[in-house]
Amino acid sequence: MRRTFVTAVASAFISACVAALLLLGTARTANATEVGYGRKFGLGFMVGDPTGITAKLWVAPTNSLDFGLGFWGYGFNDRCAPNGPCDRFGYNNGSFNIDYLWQSNIVRGQAQLDWHIGAGGRMLWFGGCTGKCLDVGARMPVGLDLMFANPAMLEVFFELAPALYFVYGPSFDIEAALGVRFYF
Repeated sequence: MRRTFVTAVASAFISACVAALLLLGTARTANATEVGYGRKFGLGFMVGDPTGITAKLWVAPTNSLDFGLGFWGYGFNDRCAPNGPCDRFGYNNGSFNIDYLWQSNIVRGQAQLDWHIGAGGRMLWFGGCTGKCLDVGARMPVGLDLMFANPAMLEVFFELAPALYFVYGPSFDIEAALGVRFYF
């Protein structure tokens, strides 16, 4: 089920990017986006793994810090931790991640399509546990970011992040999220 969801999200995002590229071919004027240039901080939401709140802070013209506060155990990511506790209601299950991203431009015009790669970490916590309440892992996100000239404060992104968790023995996961951020 999880692989099916990741495949569906990836195919929807790729279709949206192809449609955006086709629209770019018909654009007459090239107005720049303000994301990362005039507006340095974005806040939004994401669905997938994790599902939750996302933030991005640009620290240089091609570098940013990406934050995520996720909640799981329900919705798209209805699963338990490997060898850990399980709270199917998800009230106390969550995660926090921070990644340092390097971003580069692919297409610039009415919309701007960038790709990014990064390195960071993620901490998971589990509610209703009696011992194994926390797991920590390293991640390497790779994704696409689509920013628009109008509205100039909007960013849509898709990201895949291979992750290696190591507190309860090594476990590998591929996390995927689709999200939107509004820049201030």
